[in-house]
Amino acid sequence: MTEAERTELVSIINREIITLTKKIDELKDFTRPVEPDCAIGRISRMDAINNKSVYDASLRNSRNRLKQLKDIFPLAKEDSFGICTRCHQSISIERMRIRPEVRLCAACLVK
Repeated sequence: MTEAERTELVSIINREIITLTKKIDELKDFTRPVEPDCAIGRISRMDAINNKSVYDASLRNSRNRLKQLKDIFPLAKEDSFGICTRCHQSISIERMRIRPEVRLCAACLVK
């Protein structure tokens, strides 16, 4: 990995951390409990409960990814950054641009 690619990936990680932090704050509003005394119809209430479960899953996934990005950030300066932890081959830069927190190459991921 070149130094320019490493710098680009660090920038991507920073941008993703900021974006996910904002997204998590927004999702917190949508994951509040649906009040039982809400004056909405039965179907609308069921819709609201269903939507809440979708937002809960999205919030959970966003928090997991944010944690992974924060965990990988200090490692981005190390020589092992971008190297598969299983086969010790380079992870493609295209894969790293999409998911900079990955620690496995595509081949090892499917094994």
